[in-house]
Amino acid sequence: MDKTTKSQISLGLFALGFIMIFIQDLKRLDTINLGFSWPFAIMFYLGLAFMAIGYYLK
Repeated sequence: MDKTTKSQISLGLFALGFIMIFIQDLKRLDTINLGFSWPFAIMFYLGLAFMAIGYYLK
């Protein structure tokens, strides 16, 4: 895998993981209705895994 593709995948996974953790944190606010009921524990740990993979590929 060349360097540019690796860095793009790294940034994408890191951003996706960060967004998943941020969305999981929004469930505490009653005024925001996310419109779906994902299992938030799975979303949190999957977000952490994506962030770790993104950082490792850096």
